[in-house]
Amino acid sequence: MNSHEGFRSTSVCRALLFLTVSSPLWLGFTGATPMVMFAIAVGVTLLFLRWDSRPPAELGLDLSWRRTGELIAGFGGGALLIGSVALGTWFLLPFPWTVNRGFEPAVAAWSLLWLLLGNAAEELIFRGYSFERLIVAIGVWKAQLFTALLFAVFHVMNGWPWQMALVGPILGSILFGLVFIRWRSVPAAVGVHVAGNWVRDLLLIDPPTASTAFAPLAPRPWTIGEQISAMAIFVVLVVLVCCGLWLSVRSRSARSLEPGVTPG
Repeated sequence: MNSHEGFRSTSVCRALLFLTVSSPLWLGFTGATPMVMFAIAVGVTLLFLRWDSRPPAELGLDLSWRRTGELIAGFGGGALLIGSVALGTWFLLPFPWTVNRGFEPAVAAWSLLWLLLGNAAEELIFRGYSFERLIVAIGVWKAQLFTALLFAVFHVMNGWPWQMALVGPILGSILFGLVFIRWRSVPAAVGVHVAGNWVRDLLLIDPPTASTAFAPLAPRPWTIGEQISAMAIFVVLVVLVCCGLWLSVRSRSARSLEPGVTPG
């Protein structure tokens, strides 16, 4: 085995070991709160980076204004995406949209904090150390496929039916993975993930919850066709965003190979 093959083998082994060590969290065996999950995920990630003799900046985990900006920018992008899904749903489906009288801003704010911690833990586990090591070892799209399927299993273990886990979480995983690849930043992926979940709850939940401010209030159950139409809007928009991100990744990689250009 040459040195390159040995490096790839080591990267795969460490990625799988990381997922094994953190498996009580993503398989739901601990029942830990998002705060505890986040703290453990951060600790395990930093330990593995130290094992590699690499700094936290390798995953965008250095404390800086730049990383805060990436988190905020990711949140804005995720909010814009789900806002566009809501707009498409409003345009194509025949339901009246109205303000939810049961909306409670304090509950929505608490939900945002809960999602920030919980989704950050998920991103550290699925689009952090293990994902980066798998990319190095087996390439971007094999790493994407493996991680997306694992992310779907995680959602099934947390109560999602398989048919839903094979659409939303897999597409979401690919999207979050591309955000990480483009900016080499877990905080950027966290921002998109949190915004996607929070704005969905804010605008697209029917029947509404206390975290829903404005939503389609159907006077009857949604038909299968209406459910498929709403899902199709989500799928098309996410796929378009993923294609744009991938083109940006390819363009950035090509520029970095030009003479006199230093990768950013």
